Amino acid sequence: MVLPMLLSVALGALIGLEREIHGHPAGLRTHILVSLGSTVAALVSTEISRKTGDPGRVAAQVVTGIGFLGAGAIIREGASVRGLTTAASIWTTAMIGLAAGVSSRTMPLAVVASGIVVIVLWWLHHIEGAMEDRSAKAHVIEIETDDTPAVVPDIVGCLAGYGGTIRTFELRRNRADDRRNLRVSLKLESKDRLGELMSAMGEIAGVRSVSLP
Repeated sequence: MVLPMLLSVALGALIGLEREIHGHPAGLRTHILVSLGSTVAALVSTEISRKTGDPGRVAAQVVTGIGFLGAGAIIREGASVRGLTTAASIWTTAMIGLAAGVSSRTMPLAVVASGIVVIVLWWLHHIEGAMEDRSAKAHVIEIETDDTPAVVPDIVGCLAGYGGTIRTFELRRNRADDRRNLRVSLKLESKDRLGELMSAMGEIAGVRSVSLP
């Protein structure tokens, strides 16, 4: 039983190290513990099956229960959501831990899956960054508005009218003075229209100010 446990620790550390390097809250220790815990569950499940004949009972609970841990890695800030990739990596690490602990036949599966996960998280991350650099430049606009429901749809409509593609849309409410602070990251078909867009948004009823950070 020691070999699959050591293997799961190594594979969990491999995935967790990538998350740790990029500063995500679920990093090295989290992924090691998730992988190790899943392996222990698989080993226990195998031992239980010798008496009950049901090897999947404990493992099935891991598949369900790990979803709650993954949900804790998802953070919502206004209208934006972060942590989906980390939550997916936690869930996948749990499955890798199960594969490492079920039998010697599934250990190679755990190793190959870990390699694929690292490629997806590390290599494709750089490819996405390179693609964004080659595409239209993203602009960040900060907008201060009154706390009225109609102003946000008007702003979104204005962005769409100028050919803007919204990447992130963060909305925060300042309860002290009944104002809303919007931080919008978007791409424009033509950067020359940025000034026109900001002027148009400044004329929307309820918008107090439009600025670049």
